[in-house]
Amino acid sequence: MTLTLVRPSREGQDGGRPSRRRPKKNPKLSLSSAERARLRAAIRNLRRAFGSYPCFAAATGLSLSTVEKAGSTGRVSLGFVLAVARSVGSTVERLIGPPVVADACPLCGKGAAR
Repeated sequence: MTLTLVRPSREGQDGGRPSRRRPKKNPKLSLSSAERARLRAAIRNLRRAFGSYPCFAAATGLSLSTVEKAGSTGRVSLGFVLAVARSVGSTVERLIGPPVVADACPLCGKGAAR
């Protein structure tokens, strides 16, 4: 008895490989361009505080390439922002929110010298 190797057809049994579609992005869960700019600035400042991107990546528990990419593009997931905020003892709002004026009310903004 002889066994013969038979290769499956390229299309497979169901007519082809399933497509690998990414889920649609929810605009409500995406950062705005201003928030991305503030996040990039925060990441650059944190890199300076930690001394280098490798030290910063080690402190956050994220990969070095992810941290470097976030510092240059600012296009990251909200999970990344949360991980960075937790690792430095801050909040997400402080990382991506507008700057706070020290002598102004944080809720209404009154009291700030304009």
